[in-house]
Amino acid sequence: MSRMNKTFFIVILIIGISLHTFATDRALLVGIGKYDREKTGWSRIHGDNDVELLRPLLEKQGFSDIVCLTNEQATKKAITSALSALADRAQPGDKVFFLFSGHGQPIRDDNHDEGKKKEYDESIIPYNACRDSRKMNGKYRGQFHLIDDELCPLLDAVKRKLGIKGEFFVAVDACFSKGIQKDEMTDDPDGQFYVRGTNIAFTPPGRITVNSPKDFSKGAPLTVVTACQSNERNYEYRYSPWKWYGSLSYYLSILLEKDADFNRWRRCFDEKDYSDKGIFKESQHPSIEVFP
Repeated sequence: MSRMNKTFFIVILIIGISLHTFATDRALLVGIGKYDREKTGWSRIHGDNDVELLRPLLEKQGFSDIVCLTNEQATKKAITSALSALADRAQPGDKVFFLFSGHGQPIRDDNHDEGKKKEYDESIIPYNACRDSRKMNGKYRGQFHLIDDELCPLLDAVKRKLGIKGEFFVAVDACFSKGIQKDEMTDDPDGQFYVRGTNIAFTPPGRITVNSPKDFSKGAPLTVVTACQSNERNYEYRYSPWKWYGSLSYYLSILLEKDADFNRWRRCFDEKDYSDKGIFKESQHPSIEVFP
């Protein structure tokens, strides 16, 4: 090998080692439990417990850039701004984990991008979103719902920034969540269970103008896991008589106890490793989708 080729090889090797050495593990955790029921109509759940559960486990696994938004911090503007800031900070080769844990609700599909057989978009419910249009003195129009069409480009910006050597894992712990989306506490013969979201779709009094998102850009492999299918409720997991967690978040905490290997996580979801752990109700089926 000539001196020039050796020098070129060494430079490439140093660059590769540097990228690996300086890659950062980052996380954005959004968890809402204490919704203002009088103002918004949404009842108490325990999404904030999920942030409290997962943050120390992520730190244990080497995540050094962790941003948490809980309860009143997690408005729509704060969540979208945090995702944009995450994209700005992210560097090629980084590993990124994003969790939303809160209520979910279908919302009328005004741009008709969901197909002929589906009339509704999925949406996740920030702290300031209302359950129906009677709130805010009858002036609520759905402007604080975070619709899948709005979430998609925010996730895409992170995916693109991470590049092909990066990794991006998204978890949505809410009802009706495949495609993205906890309902109110209901009585059950076996006790009380918290459910995250409502199957009563939000129908805005006026048209919501949201552009249909484009396909995801090439970049980091994006894995999206949800607590249930788009037509299912997501029941919380009762860890103790006084402690509740999102079923998906609690299962992820089990995975995090061992490692933060997203490839292994994907295999666990593909192989339904969770099925014998008693975390998810028989009526809910977690989903996993991977976007290269």
